Amino acid sequence: MQVLVAFFVATLANVLILLALRRRYEADLFRIVALAYAGTLALRYALAVYLWLNHLDSAFSQTFWGDSQTYDVMGAAVAEGWTQGASTHLWTETVQGRVNSGFIYFVAGLYYVFGRNVLLVQFINGIIGALTPIVIFEIGLILYDKRVATTAMLFTAFFPQMIFWSSALYKDPAVMLCIASNILCVFRLKRRLSLSWVFIYLVTAGALVWLRFYIFYAVLAAMVAGLLVGHRRGAALGLATQLFLVICVLGLLLFTPVGQEALSQSRFFDLEVLQNSRLDLAVRGDSGFAAEVDVTTIGGLISMLPLGVTYLLFAPFPWTVSNLRQVLTLPDILVWYALTPALIAGIGLALKRLRQTMPILVFTTSLTLAYGAFLGNVGTAYRQRTQIMMFYFLFIADGLHRKRHRTIEGERVHRGTLPPELVPTVNR
Repeated sequence: MQVLVAFFVATLANVLILLALRRRYEADLFRIVALAYAGTLALRYALAVYLWLNHLDSAFSQTFWGDSQTYDVMGAAVAEGWTQGASTHLWTETVQGRVNSGFIYFVAGLYYVFGRNVLLVQFINGIIGALTPIVIFEIGLILYDKRVATTAMLFTAFFPQMIFWSSALYKDPAVMLCIASNILCVFRLKRRLSLSWVFIYLVTAGALVWLRFYIFYAVLAAMVAGLLVGHRRGAALGLATQLFLVICVLGLLLFTPVGQEALSQSRFFDLEVLQNSRLDLAVRGDSGFAAEVDVTTIGGLISMLPLGVTYLLFAPFPWTVSNLRQVLTLPDILVWYALTPALIAGIGLALKRLRQTMPILVFTTSLTLAYGAFLGNVGTAYRQRTQIMMFYFLFIADGLHRKRHRTIEGERVHRGTLPPELVPTVNR
């Protein structure tokens, strides 16, 4: 019965999403987006079913199921309390309860409505994960063109680590969709002030406080930089839009439970607490690194950054692979390494268009530095990298297409088939 419910609810949701996409895009764009959505959703569902069929095996669960069991157990307990008309907050005193309450409530909500159904949560996660590439596509259309936007969408949709984290009970898909949607709101608000986009911004920002609170401050910085610098209708309107949005954010923090949650989570900004958290990650299992580094001082913090950023962007390194999970990451790690030159070229091009690309650059830089300073585990670094990779795919796509364009023009010059008026431009 659970399987039937999961497939029915997921099918209904997907039909509604495809109908909405059909209304939003013209025929050729809809075909591209729909095929990408359906293709990546099929892969996510296939992996979700495989994980679901094996997650009760203890050895398998320890390797691939991870936090999913915690979310399932806590979500079921909260849903049962709601069903019985009782409420307990004891679980919020645990470490998982304090930092993951948002996703636990999400799981509990689904269990309350549909009953305890792990596969359903996996399918909903798959939908959330499949929507993120479409948001990246929207950002790509604003910043670049259809080719770059499509390439970035396909990378986000089909890169293996993007698929894996949205196939079980992980909160990463929700985090990524909120981040991408929040940054999209900033770009939309740069064009014109819209109450609907302000509402979406507030909802996604508030959700991030409950899902991964520190990211809230990164998207806030991206909003400030994006709306203040290079507003399409001038600095005055940009400042007015920014002030209005800041007032709305302050209202969100002061007059809603979001503010209380942000205040309660502020204790995690204490360097002593962050050091303990980083040390716990560094000594866990056989994938920790730099356990001896002390980040309770500014000097220690700065000294950790080069190593931490390197691990965040490139770990696990092929020559340090030591377990099955790391072996399975090798294909996409090698592809990621191969794409690095295009990423560097794309970032260089983005810096030349700083007024347009500022929100993404501010967000990815601030989150990269934060993770670089406080992560101490290869597996965690590999997992958190997805939050910046989806934006890096835009830069990669731009770098790849610019390189291909230059190569084609160079060949035409060599063959003498390029129009004479364009030859000097190419030679320069």
